[in-house]
Amino acid sequence: MANRNTMTKAWEYYERGRDYNNRLSPNLYRLVDTNLEFFAGNQWVNMPDTPAMNRLPKPVFNIIKRVVSLFVASLTSSAVSISFEPLSWREGDEYARFASAEVANLLEKFKMDYRVREALFDGAQTGDYCAHFWWDADAMPYGGSFGAYRGEIRMELVDGVNVMFGNPNTTDVERQPYILIVGRDTVENLRREAREKNRVTADSEYGFQAGQGGRTELADNGDEDGKALYCYLYTKKKVNGRETVHVTKATRDCVIFEDRDTGLSRYPIAWGNWEKQKNQYHGRALVTGIIPNQIFINTMFAMVMRHLQLSGFPKTVYNADLISGWSNEVGQAIGVRGVIPGQSIGQVAANLAPADMSNQIIAAIDKAMAYTKDCLGATDAQLGSVQPENTSALMVLQSSAEVPLENTRAGLYEWVEDIGAILLDMMGTYYGKRPVVREREVRTTELDAVGNAVLDPETGLLTVKKQKRRVVEMFDFSVFKDLWLRVRVDVGASTYFSEIAMVQTLDNLRRDGTLDLIEYLERIPDKLIPRKAELIEAVRERSGIVDEGAANTAGISSAGALTKLPTTMQAKYSNLPAAAQRALMAKAKM
Repeated sequence: MANRNTMTKAWEYYERGRDYNNRLSPNLYRLVDTNLEFFAGNQWVNMPDTPAMNRLPKPVFNIIKRVVSLFVASLTSSAVSISFEPLSWREGDEYARFASAEVANLLEKFKMDYRVREALFDGAQTGDYCAHFWWDADAMPYGGSFGAYRGEIRMELVDGVNVMFGNPNTTDVERQPYILIVGRDTVENLRREAREKNRVTADSEYGFQAGQGGRTELADNGDEDGKALYCYLYTKKKVNGRETVHVTKATRDCVIFEDRDTGLSRYPIAWGNWEKQKNQYHGRALVTGIIPNQIFINTMFAMVMRHLQLSGFPKTVYNADLISGWSNEVGQAIGVRGVIPGQSIGQVAANLAPADMSNQIIAAIDKAMAYTKDCLGATDAQLGSVQPENTSALMVLQSSAEVPLENTRAGLYEWVEDIGAILLDMMGTYYGKRPVVREREVRTTELDAVGNAVLDPETGLLTVKKQKRRVVEMFDFSVFKDLWLRVRVDVGASTYFSEIAMVQTLDNLRRDGTLDLIEYLERIPDKLIPRKAELIEAVRERSGIVDEGAANTAGISSAGALTKLPTTMQAKYSNLPAAAQRALMAKAKM
């Protein structure tokens, strides 16, 4: 039977955390079209509107959406990856390579680039973003292609309001006495999970009353579709002198599994804030301070539209004693009776000029939009409203515009580092010995068009070349439980304009003769030149330049080639530029 004490404790924590989040509800609201909603308890609620506002048009000039999309795109413009480094050189270096390779596979499986964008959108709207990891013991890695290995690491993003810390005054996950994660699932799935985790066959064996089932039992939390709230309760306990994470999953009326020792050293929860707030774990959202501005802009535009609808067009006033009816049809004649000779037509009918609207209204709307964007740091250069005629000046403006996002970007990288530490802990705990797919640089024999091995004409040895191949290797991940590795977040390059600046610099160095062709090709971005590695090898072969390993294989000595040069040239060789030295070596070897 279920332990009622554990179940009561979990839901006591839940009620306490929900009350705390409700007190923070002014910070948890959002704008959907023109309707303002705030988070109350476990649902979004529309804020009441006045009857006068209901009669107005509903225009949407969504500054918030554009600014949020801009900031999220700016923060994710650089590719982010996770790598590991040993404590000292050579010590654990090969282990770090295996860890980096497997984490790269996991991030690709999680679709991490998309998840990061989704998390940042959550953070911009509610102030928080959270990743929750768990072990799926029934999943088959790589679809079972490499053997009957079981178990995979799973990831989900959780709304910040559904994560409740035991100590809500700090954002440090590892210092929490407990962490609660609240979710919602169908009663059927929860019932099935309870049977599988506890190996029971009947509902009555695990507290499900016969004839009632989960739906009636969870009536307070359920709905017409048979769904119910559940919560994970994570705590840390010492077992045999080692502190590990324990987890309980329960609904209000039953425990699905209780006090399971996960074996993990860290909570499987990565927590991040868009902007940190003092003495609380909930962050401040980007939209929190600008929703009133957005409402003012939309309301003023609605009033302008309503004014134009009511009085923006001229109205015709006519004498009903002389004209029986008035028509605005084009070209239609209007009959007039009883007109006194000499009476002005202006006394029969006249048009009233439309009422003028103060220009201050439009000016105030423009100022509100401009000041809102300026305060957020969304400049015209960053929004793309500036013509890129002067590329250097535009890059300077864009670099300055990125400054307000540096704190948010640093928080994102810290969040990704926490994810790397969690994945390393879970791999060391659950993986054991299993195959790993990773890239390795291998030497392969060069083949001609027919498929035969190519021989060096001078030495008669096989010619080899370096290639990167994805290989499958066995590795025992349990070594990570007692091995310390430093987590590092690698940020790839960048935005469109920074790539332009880099290519222009390389072009200038190449034009000045500082870089030769091979050095230029090695530094140019891979995506700008297709099959760049093959092109570099072709240039090397055409110039007679080989790397040190190939030179040793072919038996060609630079010192021997130097002796073939004239004596006067040998004396001046050391003072020549590097490009000239390589050209002379190639000539001498030929």
